Amino acid sequence: MTSQIDSPDSPFTRFTALHLPRPRAAMDTYRAAARAAQRPVSLPTPPPGVRPAWGTLGAAIDHRLRYAFTCRQVIDGAVREGVASAAAWCASMRRPDVADAILATGRDLESELRSLLKQEQPDDRGQPVLLAAAAEDRLARLCVAMVWFEEVYRSGVLYPGSAMVRLAAGLTLPALLAQIPDYMVDDLTAQVRLAQDALGELRAGTEAEECYSGPIFAGSRAVGGADADLIAGRLLLDFKALKDPVRLPPAAAYQLAGYALLDFEDLYRLERVGFYLTRSGQLITWGLGEFAGLLGAQVPVPELRAELSGRLASEDPDAEA
Repeated sequence: MTSQIDSPDSPFTRFTALHLPRPRAAMDTYRAAARAAQRPVSLPTPPPGVRPAWGTLGAAIDHRLRYAFTCRQVIDGAVREGVASAAAWCASMRRPDVADAILATGRDLESELRSLLKQEQPDDRGQPVLLAAAAEDRLARLCVAMVWFEEVYRSGVLYPGSAMVRLAAGLTLPALLAQIPDYMVDDLTAQVRLAQDALGELRAGTEAEECYSGPIFAGSRAVGGADADLIAGRLLLDFKALKDPVRLPPAAAYQLAGYALLDFEDLYRLERVGFYLTRSGQLITWGLGEFAGLLGAQVPVPELRAELSGRLASEDPDAEA
């Protein structure tokens, strides 16, 4: 999805230029809401000389907050692919011992997550979003470990300086979790604490069975893959761990609208879309039709979906004739 948005000649970009030509107008309403809140921003506090791992932290809080709404999906498919990719890379480097250690650690990671989620039930509406200290610490570390594998899948690279490479054949799940800096755990915990109030009403107003973690859509394959962060009831939500909540690029509007429009069959029956700002604890939402209108749409959402579906199908070499 991101590559489609970034490419000026992609089918999705041509669709938006014609049917959703005003991303800045939509984002103006977002920025006005973000400024009006004037909320303090929670930032990580790493040791002196250490640069925060912004990308890893942003992806980790995404995983953690999903569990507050639903635990049906224990582990993301991208994490499994990352485990396989990391192992394959090591095997190609003639280090089958390291490849075996990575595969075993990946299996243990999924098993530990499954056990912890079953025991703690973080999607239980009868308990707070923030778990007891020991459980929250453990879940935060597991979320970071998932992201480390996910990053291998998304980048296609197992970096020499990564914890997995450093540990080599000595890699185990406990050893990997011990590599996670405490400042990362503290940062994730602070963001979960913010979500306890900011997302409390949304969480209480939904059931776990009507929430979807990392949902994919009927049109996802046609754009090279597109999985959103969370659907809670009829709300499509994108998590943003921004240092400056006001600085959200116009492309984010297309990403949010794109997910909703790729639901060609209206499987999720979406009514609203929005961003949740994890570092300032702010939820900003719009009606789906309202958001499309702000982007410049002149026709209803079902017609936009039909137009996008047809355009993508006509340019998909694997589509049936």
